[in-house]
Amino acid sequence: MDIKHGTREITIASVKGYLWFLCLNIIFGAWLVMRVYGGGMILLETSDYAYTLIAVMVFSVINMLLTLRLRENINKGLYRKCLPGIVLVFSILWSIIFYNLLNDFSQPTITMVILVIILLPATITFYLSARLLALFTAPIIFSLIYGELLSPVKFTLIQGIGAVIILAVVLSARYILLESWLRTQRSEYEKSLLIKKLVKLANYDTLTGLFNRRSFADYFTQSIQQLGQTRKSLFLIVLDIDFFKQYNDIYGHVEGDKCLVQVSRCIEQSLRKASDAAFRYGGEEFVVLAVCDGMPNAVTIAKRIQQAISDTRVRHAGSTVSDRVTVSQGIAEWQPGMSLDLLLESADKALYQAKREGRNRISQATTP
Repeated sequence: MDIKHGTREITIASVKGYLWFLCLNIIFGAWLVMRVYGGGMILLETSDYAYTLIAVMVFSVINMLLTLRLRENINKGLYRKCLPGIVLVFSILWSIIFYNLLNDFSQPTITMVILVIILLPATITFYLSARLLALFTAPIIFSLIYGELLSPVKFTLIQGIGAVIILAVVLSARYILLESWLRTQRSEYEKSLLIKKLVKLANYDTLTGLFNRRSFADYFTQSIQQLGQTRKSLFLIVLDIDFFKQYNDIYGHVEGDKCLVQVSRCIEQSLRKASDAAFRYGGEEFVVLAVCDGMPNAVTIAKRIQQAISDTRVRHAGSTVSDRVTVSQGIAEWQPGMSLDLLLESADKALYQAKREGRNRISQATTP
């Protein structure tokens, strides 16, 4: 559940807690019904009183069946929208009952004990929503105050103070529960952030932000599995920054890292998000896995990378092919049954061919 205030306005903390609350309504209502027909009532028209108790039990059973059907979806859809009305119905029924309990027992203290038995489960169940808790509590308290004013048996000062203390203790439990819930949510949120961070550290290169070598094999396996659903092929592009050792020697490793970041951005910007992925394989070497219709499409991706790097115009005084940073690229097509090592070997051969031919170019592996 979201910890934002707005999403807690009409929310039940726990499905099990709500079922518990409904069970207590049934059990306590049944006990009072037995008391009615057991002859323990005084000064009342017991039939009217019994009907209200039966209404509580029937309404509880209906909501219990709905809750068992909806389960975790209880805080969604139509039932969630109806929750304020459902809680208010419970409150009105219990208000009628408590109004009569003052005359029935002729003991305000006993009535307050019974009130705690009802309010405490409601507080535990609806503590996430101040609105729901107020809808349940306010009518009951009002009916008790009104009933006490009309009842011949009055609260003494000590009883009145005790009643206020009892109500304060029960209702303040909401803030203890809410604080505990918020602390749990914060803890879960921090755990989620930590997991995401660990996943990122495990699968992404910390310098460039591209996938790292560790995730390369997993992505390759996933891509092969998905190929069975299409008529496309998987291509591997291996890229190497030309004369990168000389770049580091001239400009230093800090500038070398900046160059790696710029190149990685050029690669990432040149890919199609849905079907391509770039990896920093090691040092100044990058690899790209691309699902394409054929070799011409893979070459197009390589050319886009080449052009993007050219457009950045990063100076490279140590290069013999250009005064700017360039890359050599080798492309190989995966064949059914080919392992990742064989695919890498084929792409590497094409890369070395590009270097032998003068660098800053794209070479295609020959199909075995």
